[in-house]
Amino acid sequence: MRLLCISTAFSNTDIALNFDGVRAYHSADSNAKQSENALVTIDALLKENKIDISQIECMSVVVGPGSFTGIRIGLGHVKGMSVAKPSLKLIGICSLDLMAHIYVLQSKPQSDFWCVINALSGNIFACKYNAQGKRCLEPKMLTGEELASLSGIVVGLKDENLSICSDYIKFTPKFLLSLSEQYYNENKFTPENELLPIYLRKSQAEQSYADKKN
Repeated sequence: MRLLCISTAFSNTDIALNFDGVRAYHSADSNAKQSENALVTIDALLKENKIDISQIECMSVVVGPGSFTGIRIGLGHVKGMSVAKPSLKLIGICSLDLMAHIYVLQSKPQSDFWCVINALSGNIFACKYNAQGKRCLEPKMLTGEELASLSGIVVGLKDENLSICSDYIKFTPKFLLSLSEQYYNENKFTPENELLPIYLRKSQAEQSYADKKN
């Protein structure tokens, strides 16, 4: 397995690597600009392990929901590398599925639970999972009174500290690699034309334009 994983959907740039069983990780400072440091972080991790990018056979990327800009950056890097190397296998990972994977590994829940991410303006991205971390519903954005539909265990990111949550997980590139390896072993690869962002809402610019039209 020669797998490189990228997450720019949250505040940090997180990179993970499994190269023939050698695992390595990098997490860039959340205060740095992802557009400027993502490639630098990837390059540093590969150089530290004496690996050339041409040796990578598969790349995974978190496709959202999360930061609009971060999602575009991560997808842009992976799609660019797939153009340079058409044989490259691709894996798209939903950020909420990744949270569920982490929660199952850490807490071993005995019942259904929700994973949520702050969507700003009082909204949240949410998805319900069973105790094994499989989706019960498709990811969606909940607003206003819809938040009342959340019952039972609600899991959020520790960094966001949402008040509606009853439990929290801490994201690290180790878990990104863990889920990517699982998808790799299960042959859950994503065709390049299907590697698309999961936004679940309009960008701020799109919403402002829509508001003006109305």
